Amino acid sequence: MKSEQSGREKVKRAAMLSVIAALILTLLKLVVGLWTNSLGVLSEALHSGLDMVAAGITLIAVQRASKQPDSDHPYGHGKIENFAALAETILLWITAGWILYEAFRRIAGEEFAAPNIWGIAVMLVSILIDYERSRMLYKTAEEFGSQALEADALHFRTDMLSSIVVLIGLIFVYLGFPIGDSLAAIGVALVIFYVSYNLGKRSFDFLIDRAPDGIREKVQEVCNQIPGIVSCPRVRARTSGPNLFVDIVVMVDETVTTSEAHHISEMIESSLNNLASNVDVVVHIEPAEMDSEQYIKMSLYEQLRVLGRREKDIHNVHNIRVFSMKDGIELAADLEMTPDLTLQEAHNISDRVEKEIKKLVPKVKSVTLHLETSLVEGTASDITEESQELVQGVYRIVADVTPGMNCSSVVVKKEKDGLSLLLECGVDGAIPLGTSHDISNSIEKRIKESFPDVSYVFIHLEPL
Repeated sequence: MKSEQSGREKVKRAAMLSVIAALILTLLKLVVGLWTNSLGVLSEALHSGLDMVAAGITLIAVQRASKQPDSDHPYGHGKIENFAALAETILLWITAGWILYEAFRRIAGEEFAAPNIWGIAVMLVSILIDYERSRMLYKTAEEFGSQALEADALHFRTDMLSSIVVLIGLIFVYLGFPIGDSLAAIGVALVIFYVSYNLGKRSFDFLIDRAPDGIREKVQEVCNQIPGIVSCPRVRARTSGPNLFVDIVVMVDETVTTSEAHHISEMIESSLNNLASNVDVVVHIEPAEMDSEQYIKMSLYEQLRVLGRREKDIHNVHNIRVFSMKDGIELAADLEMTPDLTLQEAHNISDRVEKEIKKLVPKVKSVTLHLETSLVEGTASDITEESQELVQGVYRIVADVTPGMNCSSVVVKKEKDGLSLLLECGVDGAIPLGTSHDISNSIEKRIKESFPDVSYVFIHLEPL
């Protein structure tokens, strides 16, 4: 943040120096032009005067564009620089048009300037000053991506080029060719038109959010090099002052986890940081459906979970059981679904999942899906103290089912639809995970058989 603020201060300083330089040159050219009646020098005075106005616009623009984004301008204020650059270009075209008109009028009326060494001298001074300030402004504009400063630098570059043309015309006048001054003025106008066209076009393109040239190809190239990305169907980019904003939609393999998807988006962002001095990248990730060859390589467990993720109303697939029978495979699982679904809606979703898994894996002959709602937050009260008979009964059941198990805590919660028990028990840490799951199921079954008011039993096993 500090380096960015420091950069904007350098941009403001460069814009201020530009205004001062333009003021000095305008006054100098105006005095000499009126004294010598040189259209070339007067046209240069007008050119520098409009440059001074443009430099003032640039100064205001970079100050406003330096403001931080706010709620009304979430993309910042960088467009002000693009608008200022277009305004300066229009001023240049107006200047060039007046110069052409006045030059042809003087040629037709044979109003030529008198030869004077002072006109030549002021053009030499102007060329030197314009060269130094345009070099300084271009360097600052390139370093900090300021289009307004670039426009200002272009003005001074055209000043320098047109001053050279006027200098040549004045030399011709001094050598006895008075029409050289008006011809030099025409040359100044043509130089202004030629040099300012591209800047004006770029400024207009930025204001209408035209994507920078080659940006889509660069983003596609980056995405093609990152594992896990299937395609990049949409790339949107816009420029605001020195800032480049890029919005990308990428399709990733649907088996990719949330953390892996986040890592992919970070890789894209870091790879695109060199596109401009300030780059803001937003990556939207969507899952891409796998083909049949990819499914064959996956286990039934993974296949069913992938199908579950495709349905927005299925929050989780758990308790998956695969039974290998003589005539094929039978599959069973629990589907956690959105609580506000009707039974018919939930059944339609489970039917789709069942048909899809049978289609993808022909050896699956039977699928049984238990429908349940995902857990929702509800009010509960702790009634452990007044439920000691239940607590002691749980301790006896645990000791009976697994003699070596020691329960350190039994908590009874009263909810709207019944009682919930929270058990913390210690067991040998060397037993297989499947065995520990069977123990938990046996205890849960015995508790619910002995105490019908108990709706849920949650058992946390700690390894001893």
